[in-house]
Amino acid sequence: MPLKPFYERNDFIVNHEVNVNFEELLEMTPDKFEEWVIAMRKAIIESWDKYGSPPRRGKNEEDIIKQWNKMAEFPVHTFTHTDELSDVEDDVIINKCRLGVEVDQFFQNMMKTRINYSDKDDGHSIYDLFADDKFLPRMVKGCLRHFRRDSFYIHALSCFKNKEKPALVKVNTAEEFIDAFTQNRNRIFKGYDFMLEQVKIRDGMNSGYFQVSQSDILQLTADQVRKYKDEGVLEYRHHSTFDIDDMPEDRVYSIRIYKQGEKVFPQGFPAFRIGYIQVAVNYPPMTAKYLYERYTDHCKDQEQVVIYDPSSGWGGRILGAMSCRDDRNIHYVGTDPNPDNFHGSGGECKYADIADFYNTKTYRGNSFFSETNSYEIFQMGSEDIHLNPDFKKYKGKVDLVFTSPPYFNREAYSEDENQSYKKFGESYDSWRHGFLAPTLETCVEYLRPGRYLLWNIADLLVKGEYLPLEKDSRDILESLGMEYKYVLKMTLENMPGQNRLDENGVPKCKNYCRVDGKYSKYEPVFVFYKPE
Repeated sequence: MPLKPFYERNDFIVNHEVNVNFEELLEMTPDKFEEWVIAMRKAIIESWDKYGSPPRRGKNEEDIIKQWNKMAEFPVHTFTHTDELSDVEDDVIINKCRLGVEVDQFFQNMMKTRINYSDKDDGHSIYDLFADDKFLPRMVKGCLRHFRRDSFYIHALSCFKNKEKPALVKVNTAEEFIDAFTQNRNRIFKGYDFMLEQVKIRDGMNSGYFQVSQSDILQLTADQVRKYKDEGVLEYRHHSTFDIDDMPEDRVYSIRIYKQGEKVFPQGFPAFRIGYIQVAVNYPPMTAKYLYERYTDHCKDQEQVVIYDPSSGWGGRILGAMSCRDDRNIHYVGTDPNPDNFHGSGGECKYADIADFYNTKTYRGNSFFSETNSYEIFQMGSEDIHLNPDFKKYKGKVDLVFTSPPYFNREAYSEDENQSYKKFGESYDSWRHGFLAPTLETCVEYLRPGRYLLWNIADLLVKGEYLPLEKDSRDILESLGMEYKYVLKMTLENMPGQNRLDENGVPKCKNYCRVDGKYSKYEPVFVFYKPE
């Protein structure tokens, strides 16, 4: 197949023979299912290595342009909310806008980022799960859960009592549903089928943010399952997700209905990103745009507004900068040592690819548009950038510092020795003194008086204890003369299995807020001001 531009969607997997229908997975014996997992892993590695296309959804160039054309005028001020648990106004950012997420497509290496869960550099990546056969048993187990049992409820939806959707019929019991299905298979249920999900019996509501009572779901007992099996009503595909010959008595069997003929991919791609390990994530471009516009509004009329990003990451923040409103002239300055994000002998980089794409292919590439926002990128670590003679011209001229720095060694962005987790990874103290402190010193030194510094960082849980990244960052900045103002609470997307509540209905996570009576987990963005 011909190679597309590296940032475009590639349908190699979508069109591959491993992309079977959901019901085909339910028909597979355990051995056949493992064969499918092996073939699927091989196909995804081929797509990744040969075509630069990791297992994720994506858009073609035309669709990317359509989306990015909407960014500049999007009303990001609507992201502002107030935490009902605090006395600070406008301290919560709720961004449900998906504009700009296509920036991920410029970084095929994002899902190759290793994730470390200890203070040792021994983590692995999503790529490793596909490429290293030692992870095959884990992949088989995970695929059984995510794809065959459809743990993300992509294909098969739970049927509730006395609700026609999605059950297609309004019934009060699972027995009534089975009777209706057998009598109307070629009429009401034409093109549909159902599966049984084995779940542990529980009382009351579940513990997730989206709470339902088990008693409201159509479900069979183990005895009823055995009865319908003996009567020939249930075929293998209906109960292939559990051992029908070994059904514990403390389980019930929920009915989930699905439409036949639906392929596993691309809908199934997110399972690799959120179903196995934590993965590297991009900074939401529209949240970056919101912060840029909010904290440069007082200086937007000057000839140029210089924004410094010490850790350019995966390009979300430079895209946010390029899409800032036309009422200010933004100049984005970024630093990042990751060689995987640079290409060519002339210093070309993926950050420039993103900015140039926005500035030339969206409406801002129109010759009638007078100016575009500009940028300069340095392939150098933020702890050393002050030594670069070309960077020195920004000293005292930066109007906003904003970044989300590395969280010590949690994300191993590349194996390059200039990565901070490599240079200073022997201990957290070494990293704090070798990377965090000098990075913040440069930020403060280069920032104009009367300007803001925004620092998005969160404490890191390692071996049951938190590393104090939040407090250490605040302490360093205050020791440098910065005034702490408040913390912005950037709410995070709710994921299955996360954001659990305790017996009092309060989140168990460390950082949470409440808006309109609903709890959300958040990451802090610390707001500091440099006195004039």
